[in-house]
Amino acid sequence: MLVVLNPQSNAGTARDRWRPVERALRERHTDLEVEMPGDAEQAAKLVRARIEAADGVTPDVIVAAGGDGMVNLVLNALMDPATDRPRRGAETLALGAIGLGSSNDFHKPMRKAAVIADVPACIDTERAELVDVGKATMLLPDGTRAVRYFLLNASMGLVAAGNHSFNHARGVIGWLKSRNVEAAIVATALSNIATHRPLPVQVRGSDWEHAAPITNVGVLKSVHFAGGMYYDTPVTRADGRFDVNIWQAAGRARILGLIAGLYRGKFSGSALATCHRDSVVELRPAHAVPLELDGEITIVESARLEVLPEVLKVCVA
Repeated sequence: MLVVLNPQSNAGTARDRWRPVERALRERHTDLEVEMPGDAEQAAKLVRARIEAADGVTPDVIVAAGGDGMVNLVLNALMDPATDRPRRGAETLALGAIGLGSSNDFHKPMRKAAVIADVPACIDTERAELVDVGKATMLLPDGTRAVRYFLLNASMGLVAAGNHSFNHARGVIGWLKSRNVEAAIVATALSNIATHRPLPVQVRGSDWEHAAPITNVGVLKSVHFAGGMYYDTPVTRADGRFDVNIWQAAGRARILGLIAGLYRGKFSGSALATCHRDSVVELRPAHAVPLELDGEITIVESARLEVLPEVLKVCVA
């Protein structure tokens, strides 16, 4: 078992939360290795080096210890854009995770048995399953194209803007983030709602199109997002489809009402909700905007999102 640890997760509190988890893991796994790369680039290089080892010996599971962004980083290190499959050497290993981050949406819904020292842990290779991976092909503002993969969801609009603000939180929200994550998420949402304007964007599926301005669009492989919010639509990890949930343009009061409903898992019955299911979605905003993939932000001119069915083994509990 190889653990790749981001000690800076959750406003720098991850290192302290990791220590009791590591003690428990070492009692159970004599083969445990822990790496703490200095930055994202080093982390990606480390993962690729281990799966491309000259001796052909690779771990049976690579565990991303940190937040959802760390899981996304390891995912992208494992995937090969030339084939849309795991890289050579990673075909049979499993991706695991230990939730030291702020939202830990990867771990939801959480099982009581999948907890170590009060920290969610999906590391059981006996419970690993082949799951779908989302692929985002993005046109960047400089005219180049980039490919990123995601396991949870993508968004454009209010949620992406909120993630961007939350990831770069300073001042009061930055202070709150290190002490009460859910309160920091709510404060960030309120701040973004106060300045939000409907986003002109074309959302296209296989045989449908939504061309009116929107508040947000979520393209989901998991219903959980932004801490405590979750949708009531039927997507699963391995059903070969996205749920495409569009929040129609609305005033601040109605958006607040919609968000309040999402904290109770209510969305599809809202008058602001438009729901589709598809395996391919194109997002074409009127100007460059943030695209969120598993909480990580890229500024894009447009993006094509597609489901890669059951391509990666993931420890789901």
